[in-house]
Amino acid sequence: MLAKRIQSKVESLLGVSDFRWKHLPNGVYVLNLHRIGDVASSKLDPNVYSCSAEKLQQHLTYLKQYFDIISLSELIDLVSNTSRADGKYLVVTFDDGYRDNFELAYPILKSLKIPAVFFIATGLIENAELPWWDKVAYLIQRSHIKKIKLPYWKETVELTGNRQIFVRLILNQIKQSTSPICQQITDIENFVGKPTAYPNSEFMTWEHIRELSANGMDIGAHSHSHDILAKLDDEQMLFELSHSKSILEEKLGKKVRAFSYPVGSKNTYNDSVIEALINNGYEIAFNFHPGVNVNLSKNRYDLCRFTIEYMMDDTALKKMLTYAKRI
Repeated sequence: MLAKRIQSKVESLLGVSDFRWKHLPNGVYVLNLHRIGDVASSKLDPNVYSCSAEKLQQHLTYLKQYFDIISLSELIDLVSNTSRADGKYLVVTFDDGYRDNFELAYPILKSLKIPAVFFIATGLIENAELPWWDKVAYLIQRSHIKKIKLPYWKETVELTGNRQIFVRLILNQIKQSTSPICQQITDIENFVGKPTAYPNSEFMTWEHIRELSANGMDIGAHSHSHDILAKLDDEQMLFELSHSKSILEEKLGKKVRAFSYPVGSKNTYNDSVIEALINNGYEIAFNFHPGVNVNLSKNRYDLCRFTIEYMMDDTALKKMLTYAKRI
């Protein structure tokens, strides 16, 4: 990792980075975003914020100069009809279904005439209850604790920087643990003190999602409850895949063709999940790992995405895409 950072720095000084940017390999580059807005104003999980609305406009305006930005249908056609991409394609995706995607991201996408895919966790829509990661963030940010370890976690998490990083490290332990997420949240509530009430969730309505779908945006499934699929038994996992798909198809009157894995790291899905996706009629699926998608047909249920981080500027974005692995 250090060697790659040194290489990147040296190449930047020598102008090699600019040369590499102008000669990016052919492939499908997929961006992954979550919340859009001001992270400082939120009481909920700060780590879910990808960028401000201004930064989103800046990123997309910049990337539009260098990539052919395509829709989900165009991507599926590409994956179905060719083994390797013959150009530099970009796909823009948003996970979860937060309301700011509609209020802030959607107007920008429309103004730039850019299609995007919104992956919806159906159980979160028009549900006032916070999702588990926002509950954890709210609990930790309102507490004064500086250290926490649940019995089934691998490591103790300590506050050594800001509380945003503290929350992220706690969420990582929750994701890695085999214990049910609901049990972990109960244990954290017992540790820090349960609030009298949580804030309401901040997700889109079905009316919002129907408007997106009717105006050039694609809608995909992101499970029903946003639980980690590899932790579930077969019956629960099949429910997450089939129920979310059927709800979306009923609400939108359209076939749902794509899926993005909740959390999306390699330990959160497996061959059984992929087989279930195929059996349920999904044609493509996305993970949460960076990489240029080159072997399209081979990896159609394991397509990589580049995560947009909150403090990222165009130079950092450019570097992330330039030095990525080809998958």
